Parts: sequence; C-alpha cells; structure tokens
Amino acid sequence: MKALSLTVWLTLATITSYAMFHITFEVERLEGELRDVKELTEREKDEIHHLRAEWSYLNRPNRLAGLAKKWLPSWAPPKTNQITRMDQLLEKISTSGSAASEKAAHIAKTEHHLKKPERHRYAKQ
Repeated sequence: MKALSLTVWLTLATITSYAMFHITFEVERLEGELRDVKELTEREKDEIHHLRAEWSYLNRPNRLAGLAKKWLPSWAPPKTNQITRMDQLLEKISTSGSAASEKAAHIAKTEHHLKKPERHRYAKQ
C-alpha cells in the first residue's frame, strides 16, 4: 500500500513539475512574442510619424503653387458661374444635348450616397 501511495505521489510530482516547466517556457515564449509585437508597433508608429511629416512638407501651399504654375500653366481657379449644386446640374446639362451630357444627366439623376456621411454617422438611432 505504501509503495502504491509513493508511486502515485511521485507521479503527481513529476506531472506537476513537467506542467510548471511547460507553462514557464510557454509564458516566456508569449512574453517574447508580445515584446516583438510592441517593437513592431513602435516602429510602425514612428513610420507613420515620418510619413505625416513628409506629407506636411510636400503639401506646403507655396510649394504646391509653384508646382501648379510649372506643370499646369493654363490652370485657373473656377469662376463662380462654373460652380453649381447637384440639383441644378441636371438643368444645366440638359441644355447642351451631347452624348457626354446625357451620361452626366444620368449621374445627376441618381441619388448620391456621399452627400454628407458625417450627418448619418452621428445621428441618434
């Protein structure tokens, strides 16, 4: 009886020590993986910071004005009579009568789902 009891206790001790050993190494592996993910996240944040700085640098108004003068010499801001609302667009297009104007008229007739998405996003439901 004592031998059986001793065997059971030694088996339990062996299984427990193996489980502790296995859990310890699993925790160390997961901590290493977490450390790698945190490092990757930090590198990506740094990359995003650099890209935003570069975007800000490239989108300076005086630089864009110089590029517009260089590459778009005939470009001019739109005149006030060239700007119209979507609901008035159909009336202006229907007077021209070309194939392109018929396609544009079809676009003007359709309901535009991109009017003001922020209004729908925060609306109470």
